[in-house]
Amino acid sequence: MTTGGDDGARPAVVRADAPGPSTVALVLRPFGYLTTGLVWTAIGLLLLALYAGVAVAQVVWGAGVPPVWEVDGRPVGWGVAALLVVVLAPLAGPAAWYLGCATWPLAALSWIYVVRALRPAFRREKLSRTTYALPGTTLGPMTATPVALSLQPVRASRATDVLMRFSARGWRPVGRDALATLPAGVGWAAATVACSPHLGAGARTALGVAALLLYGTTAVLLRRGWTRQSGAVAAPEQRPVVDLTADEIGARRAAVARARERRLRARGRSRER
Repeated sequence: MTTGGDDGARPAVVRADAPGPSTVALVLRPFGYLTTGLVWTAIGLLLLALYAGVAVAQVVWGAGVPPVWEVDGRPVGWGVAALLVVVLAPLAGPAAWYLGCATWPLAALSWIYVVRALRPAFRREKLSRTTYALPGTTLGPMTATPVALSLQPVRASRATDVLMRFSARGWRPVGRDALATLPAGVGWAAATVACSPHLGAGARTALGVAALLLYGTTAVLLRRGWTRQSGAVAAPEQRPVVDLTADEIGARRAAVARARERRLRARGRSRER
C-alpha cells in the first residue's frame, strides 16, 4: 500500500497488514512534537540572542550602552583587542554555524511533524525515526555509547531533505566548515562594533562593509562545500544499517537473500557439470 501526503512528502510504502500507531499515540503525538518544537525553538532563540544580543542592544538603546571596546569605562589594551579579534572573534563563526545547524533544523522538523500529525494521510505511519552514531563522531562531549540522532523523517520531502542536510552539518561536524566560517566570526565582531553609536558614520560604514564582505566570503565557501557534496548521498546499500529505515533494512535483507539464492543456484549448476 502506498500513501502520500499533500505537503510534498514522497510516497511511503506501508504494508496492508502493518499495524499503525495506537489511538492514544495518534492523540498524543501532536502535543509531543509541539513540545519538542517549542524546546528546540527556545534553544535556537537563546543562541541567537547570545550571538546578536550586543549588536541589537546598541541599536535599541543607543548611547545608553557602553562602547564594546571599554571595560569599566576604560578602553581595553591593544593586546587584549588583538586577542579578541585574532583569536576569539573567528571562533564565533564556527560556533554559530555548528550550533545553529544543530538546533534550528530540529525545530523546523518538529513543526513539520506537528502539521503531519494532524493530517489523515500520515495516520497509519510513524513520522520520525532515530538512528545512532558512533561515539566521538557527533557534536558534544565524548560518550561511551552510541549517540541517538532523533527527529529524522520517515517520509522525506524536499523540505526535510534540506533540513536534514543542515542538521547533519551541525551534529556531524565537517572540518572544512570550520575553516569556511572563520571569516564570518571576524565579520560578527566587525558588525557588532559597527552597531555602536559611539563611532562616527565613516567608521561604522567601513566596518559594516567589511562585515558584509566577510559574511559573503563564508557564504561562498559554504556553498562550495555544499555543492561538492550534492548528489553524494549514499544509496541505501552503501549506508550503515543504523542509518536505514525499516523499509530499507527489509529491502537490503531481500537483496542479500536473492544474492545468496543466485550463488546457490550457480554452485548447483557447476556441480551438475
